[in-house]
Amino acid sequence: MLKFAVLGEVRAWRGELELDLGSKQRRALLAALLLRSGRSATVPELIDGVWGEHPTPSAIGALRNHILHLRRALEPDRAAGAPATVLVGFGGGYALRLPQGAVDVEMVEDMLLEVQPDRIDAESAHAVEQIRERLDAALRLWSGTPLAGLPGPYADRQRTQLIERRVALLEQRIELDLRLGRYPEVIAELTPLCGEHPMREQLRGLLMTALYHAGRQAEALAVYADTRKVLIERLGIEPGQQLAELHQRILRADLRAPQRDTENEAVIVRPPRRTVGRVAQLPADVVDFTGRADTVRRISEWLTRADGFAVPVCVIGGMGGIGKSALAVHVGHRVRDRFPDGQLHVDMHGFAQARGRGPGTRSGTPAADTLGDFLRALGIPEGEIAPTLAERSAQFRSILDGKRVLVVLDNARDSDQVAPLIPGTPGSAVLITSRSSMPELPCVVGVLGVRLDVLSRAEARILLAGIAGSRRVTAEPDAVDSVLTACGGLPLAVRIIGARLAARPNWSISSVAERLDDEKQRLGTLRSGDLAVEAAFRLSYDQLDCAQARAFRMLAMPEVAELSLDGAAAILGSDRMLVEELCESLVDLNLMETSASGRYTYHDLPRLFARELHLGPDAAEPVSGVLIRLLDFYLATMKNLMTVCNPGSRLSEHLAPTAAAGLSFPDSIAAQYWLDVERPNLISLYEQIARIGGPALALAADIAWATAELIDGGPHCQELSRALDRLLEAGVRAGDRRVECRIRVTLGTIYSYSLGTLRQGRDHVRIALSLPPASASDVRLIAFAGQLLAATTRMGTETAASIAHAERAIRLARRVEDPAVECASLVHMSKTLSDAGKYPQSQERATEAKTLAAKIGNAALEAMATHELGASRGYQGDHRHAIELCRESVRLARLSGVELREGWALARLAHVHMMAGQVIEAEPIADAAIRMLNRAIGPMSRARVLVLHGLILQAVGRTHQAYCVYRSAAEAFALMEDAHFTHERLNGQVEAPILALLGEHLDQVIAERNQRRAATGSA
Repeated sequence: MLKFAVLGEVRAWRGELELDLGSKQRRALLAALLLRSGRSATVPELIDGVWGEHPTPSAIGALRNHILHLRRALEPDRAAGAPATVLVGFGGGYALRLPQGAVDVEMVEDMLLEVQPDRIDAESAHAVEQIRERLDAALRLWSGTPLAGLPGPYADRQRTQLIERRVALLEQRIELDLRLGRYPEVIAELTPLCGEHPMREQLRGLLMTALYHAGRQAEALAVYADTRKVLIERLGIEPGQQLAELHQRILRADLRAPQRDTENEAVIVRPPRRTVGRVAQLPADVVDFTGRADTVRRISEWLTRADGFAVPVCVIGGMGGIGKSALAVHVGHRVRDRFPDGQLHVDMHGFAQARGRGPGTRSGTPAADTLGDFLRALGIPEGEIAPTLAERSAQFRSILDGKRVLVVLDNARDSDQVAPLIPGTPGSAVLITSRSSMPELPCVVGVLGVRLDVLSRAEARILLAGIAGSRRVTAEPDAVDSVLTACGGLPLAVRIIGARLAARPNWSISSVAERLDDEKQRLGTLRSGDLAVEAAFRLSYDQLDCAQARAFRMLAMPEVAELSLDGAAAILGSDRMLVEELCESLVDLNLMETSASGRYTYHDLPRLFARELHLGPDAAEPVSGVLIRLLDFYLATMKNLMTVCNPGSRLSEHLAPTAAAGLSFPDSIAAQYWLDVERPNLISLYEQIARIGGPALALAADIAWATAELIDGGPHCQELSRALDRLLEAGVRAGDRRVECRIRVTLGTIYSYSLGTLRQGRDHVRIALSLPPASASDVRLIAFAGQLLAATTRMGTETAASIAHAERAIRLARRVEDPAVECASLVHMSKTLSDAGKYPQSQERATEAKTLAAKIGNAALEAMATHELGASRGYQGDHRHAIELCRESVRLARLSGVELREGWALARLAHVHMMAGQVIEAEPIADAAIRMLNRAIGPMSRARVLVLHGLILQAVGRTHQAYCVYRSAAEAFALMEDAHFTHERLNGQVEAPILALLGEHLDQVIAERNQRRAATGSA
């Protein structure tokens, strides 16, 4: 049987025989597979993990060679040609197939599970001793530094985590030693440990406790004094509250001894706390970073200064290609230990081309979007992210208060783009790179400005030798001088030339020098601005064959953050495998980048270069042609997606015909995942098409309509609504009513369901409803608009408008033979009747809808019909069947893959439990519904469930928690356009007392908001 060790040197045994695993790099590859616990790893993931961000050209060949040798070591008796059974391969990577417990780190987890019942009845010290011995046995599996000596970023990350796990286990075991009164042993063990981990306050607190109870109070106080000194000197912070309170108790001599008699006590044993790891967004450090030692030291000292008065901000300026980003990342890694709460990093695209916008339009990622990404990375649920720039900035500052986080803002445009991203309190630091010196920033905060100059000749030569090889550089000194002169000391230019040489060992440096001389004659000089970078890119571009050059130009046209391989194939009109080969060759040539397997992107400067080429005088195709092919692919895929996500819908027949086949999906969960990944690209394309106009508008409107019928707007709803608003303006300018109305129903869905602005959503849908039914497609659109209005015009006992819209939608849906719209409208009619207290009629419509949904195989609609049927049965007192139906609804909603629908189903299940008087069962279900709706956004739905949750908490006697939940609901409602519900009514009887429940909270929230606005206005 194979056994492996990673909690020390990486080793392996077959039985008692230790295996020869070869070099450290091979062991690092093995460790990267072992620590995935049987999960597969793609080749790019393994290359990045073992070789780093800048692998050698031979890395893939070396990886395959290592795999071959590892297979021989792990399966020496495998017959030639027989498939591997331990280290198995698949289309894009490898995985280890091992039994549970074959790796020592898994044995640690198994040992902890054996003492894992959360509470262990310990009637004597003997029980504590047994638990302590089990923890000690787990600790003995560590034989030294984990992954000792292994290279690569993956091993570095895992080594840190495994060391942290060992220390956390030690802390638990030492706590038990204290309970057993083993103070001398604990002191002897903790003293060197505190030296190894001088800033770990938990260890220091344990040592202070042991010293105090050993009668060494003065030494315990000395440990605290030393701890405080270390924290202030190294981090500029005071000890935490827990350690400070322990210090005060020792001073007062009122620290009780840990109980040695554990009678009637329960010992809680926990595995190492599993929390979300700290944010660590810094890209990998540049392995061959060269020069700038004084600048690195100066910036590092500035960022880590601890004067306690201001947030240190450093702006690294200089022209494109000067090495600003590489320096920022290098400094970030050098000081990252001084920022224990994490590092945030973003490319702000500040000097990307203005993306076709009008003259004077600012480029770059909006600060609000960056703040949204940062807040998500810091663990804020989508539904709690503020909508406006000012509110997001305040939210960001509040979260970073009291923390030490390094914020790296790469490629920023100006102070307006970065000012909202600067923390408000000392402790954190900000590192900015920009071509602008941002002279206005010092007016706000103290800033260190650093302007980078070109590399010296000696530094440039070292950099070139590190990339292309010292032997080649030494062999052609005159040619190297010529190359370095042409590069003008620009690190980006030197790096690109070095990479070309490294990838082509048969090229002479003289041949490169000749090409650079030609470029210098054509472009004039490599001394200023973007021309230096353009010359380097031009050199790369001229080496491309026709297919590569066409791909490089055309794939840069869509203004998306990253492009999938299938999207690229659609743009180029070529076979997927051929396009992958083209894209990978461009990645090898550093003209494109790969963000993940099968996804490609550009740095700003190569993208700008490619666009200038495509839009030049010899342009073979306008940008609109490229976008139309990409949109055609997206629309074809959306049609396939609708087949699995909304069975019974015949929407695809009413959308524009497509040339592409699009992607197919095995189920709705896979389809929803694809849509969630591609939604940011669709948002960017809507923005681009809104500016360009033309025939692409109709395709974009059709894609928007298809996404609208899924109801769930997904993440980034605020960004999506803004993009659709601009797309709508373009449709109105074009005078195309069909395009306009398709976009309006999409906006109606987003505003009503995702953003909770019902009135605004209704206005858009009502305009769409006025579209003359000149074709079957128009009728289908009007039917969907009626379905939306049936849901958004409910007003308590006033059912006429909602019922009328639903009936009209049903008539039109039957006319175009679309059972999905008919079914959804029946569900909305059932909900309206239920709200009005007409439960038998509601039950009748819900039953009809459930039958129809089951007939067409639409799990999402069947889930909705089922929970409405359950609610109507519950209102009529049939609680047992109501609960059974709502449980079935949750199961069906999960099959649909739409989180919003699952959140609704969970809320209804909690509701019927509450109606049945089963409040204990209802509470965790309501809590789960809120968490689900937080991820799916939609403040109206979330606020309704918060009220339900508050009622349940109040019913079980948890008054304070109920108060907090009501307050959260009031804050959510206060963000809507009609905070006091003049025109909106909430669900049925259970939410009827909402005004009385929330009145005080809502008044308080609105008053506070008005005060803030008044204060902002006066300022």
